[in-house]
Amino acid sequence: MATVLIRTAIIYILFTFAIRLMGKRQVGEMQISELITTFMLSELAVNPIQDISVPIFYSFIPLVFLLTMEVISSFLITKSPFLRKIFMGTPSMIITNGVLNQKELSRLRISLSELLSELRLKDISSIEDVEYAILEQNGKLSIFLKDDKKTVTIEDMKGKSSRSGLAHSIIMDGAINESGLNELCKDKTWLEKQLFKRSLTIKDVFLMTVDDGGNINIIEKEEK
Repeated sequence: MATVLIRTAIIYILFTFAIRLMGKRQVGEMQISELITTFMLSELAVNPIQDISVPIFYSFIPLVFLLTMEVISSFLITKSPFLRKIFMGTPSMIITNGVLNQKELSRLRISLSELLSELRLKDISSIEDVEYAILEQNGKLSIFLKDDKKTVTIEDMKGKSSRSGLAHSIIMDGAINESGLNELCKDKTWLEKQLFKRSLTIKDVFLMTVDDGGNINIIEKEEK
């Protein structure tokens, strides 16, 4: 019994340390690779507890290996748009400018009743009130209402509302987001002209967004 308790304590400490290193995301916000790693770690952690004949290092070594692979892959994903697209996927536009994309809904295997249910859970009674509906990489649905359906703010009452639709990400960490450009019906030539006016290059930009009203916001990369 004492051996089992000691093994349990050791595995608990190692597993807790491993999960902490992976980050602070909730289960619903984990990417596929993170979720798979978590499942595999849990299996490795249980084996030496259930069977005391299994050396504890049989769990420790694979645990360290998986954790190392996860940290390395997470770093590479943040630096490579290609790997980010493969491992994380891209957001799916279900409703764009108030128009429901039925083909995308079918491709995602989401029924109309499921979509309407999600809208009701967000206190939206009619799909006609929605300007944008985006299925994010973590499986959550982001909803943006049409301007005339949004809650009135003090700025609206003063006639100073600056709502201009959805802000599309055009550049992320020095790399062009092609899907964002396509959503705005813009091309790389237009993008380079906008950056040239500001004496910037694509590699100088950490984040660039353009909303439906044409308003541009740029965050430059910090010098290391």
